Amino acid sequence: MNRRMSSKSAKMPANETVLGSTRRPEDYLPPEQGPHDEEEPLIPPETPPPAGSAVCGTAMLLIVFGLLISTVAFASLYYHLLGAPRLPKWPKPSISPLGKYSRAAVAADNELCSEIGRNTLLRGGNAVDAAIAALFCIGVMDTHSAGLGGGHFMTIYNSSTQKCTVIDAREVAPKAATETMYEGRWNESRTGWRAVAVPGELHGLWTEFEKYGSRKISWKSLVQPTIDLLEEGFPTSHALAEALEGKAQYIAGESTMGEFINPKTGKVYRTGEQIKTRKSLLNTLRRLANTSNPLQEFYEGEMAREMASEFKRFGGILTEADFASYRSLVISSSDVIYTSLKNDRVICGPPPPSGSAVAQAILNVMDGYKYNMKKFKDVSLLYHHFIESSKFAYAARSWLGDPAFVHNATNIARNITTKKWAEWVRHVEAKSLITDETHPDEYYGGSFLAPPQDHGTTHISVVDSHGNAVSVTSTINL
Repeated sequence: MNRRMSSKSAKMPANETVLGSTRRPEDYLPPEQGPHDEEEPLIPPETPPPAGSAVCGTAMLLIVFGLLISTVAFASLYYHLLGAPRLPKWPKPSISPLGKYSRAAVAADNELCSEIGRNTLLRGGNAVDAAIAALFCIGVMDTHSAGLGGGHFMTIYNSSTQKCTVIDAREVAPKAATETMYEGRWNESRTGWRAVAVPGELHGLWTEFEKYGSRKISWKSLVQPTIDLLEEGFPTSHALAEALEGKAQYIAGESTMGEFINPKTGKVYRTGEQIKTRKSLLNTLRRLANTSNPLQEFYEGEMAREMASEFKRFGGILTEADFASYRSLVISSSDVIYTSLKNDRVICGPPPPSGSAVAQAILNVMDGYKYNMKKFKDVSLLYHHFIESSKFAYAARSWLGDPAFVHNATNIARNITTKKWAEWVRHVEAKSLITDETHPDEYYGGSFLAPPQDHGTTHISVVDSHGNAVSVTSTINL
């Protein structure tokens, strides 16, 4: 089994979605690597008023008065709503920066979580501290995207050394998992107790805090803002409400997910409804915030025993031994994947099984083109080149598995991020592989079996006042 894969990574059925690569791993290695006249009055002044005009005048006054009252009422309601707290919605796509910050910034999927990260920086914490605090928050506010049951990759940029370090805290398959355990019952790889892998989220967060935190902020103070949200209650976000509605039938039938049912309505929580029922998670976070060694508590102590017992009771395969043996990995700068772009810009990111090399490869190919964004033709070309570059890069993705089990994964990741590979895609023997048209799958690298696209993922970016930066992608693989 794959050391860093989730349990849903077991063998896929033969009729699964066909998307992209039958090339051999060697194919991705280096070749040798606008004045009006006055109008007459409608009723001349000397003309006596017609009969009934007093009644009409009164009626008109009543109508005007009614319109005035309606206008005032509408205006009052409008401005009241303007000042009322509103839930953040997913922003519309933007091709320009949404804000400029002179000292520091935190960007998370949920506004409240970004504020928690910002407040951490204001209290003297660094980018790592802020990312940890924001990620705990996301685990509650957008619990369908991340949380203690999942894992993450965190890339840390140290402005002093100008180097990057990566923490691989992704989930791993339980020891009892096999490659064929989902054959004939593929749904079990996505829902249910047998779909759960050994969680790495907490192990990674504690490791990052201990090794790269500012030491000016306590562990408890990073968890406490999220505990406060759970104690006081928090509004259901648009994203969470949509996710709950999509799984409403499953949630209603799963006894352990009753905390997502609004006791006032008997249905899953809807946008804006206040959630104060997450008692189990609240107790868990209290325990983890108040212990001197959260890893011992979660992975080897009473909490691990409680979770293993629950998995056994409901047909899962996670055991105490699985929890006890989990370790997050600290990846040194020399093993991080780097790509150099124009203007002395450098991208860094995790090696496989992360897909960072795919994003870097796309940008590396695009970096070799020049566009005049005032010309429609060039704008159109930019989009076309991006799409085509993505196809070539994603064709290589099928080989970027766990280096411990997928031969040449790291070498392939390094090769597709080189200038030589980017030039190969843009220009091969005086003919570019990226033409003015699209092509069949085989042109980019053939076809390969891939699982449905994951949606249970979140990303947080932080830059502190010292220039340190953190990029963390966390997921629960929903």
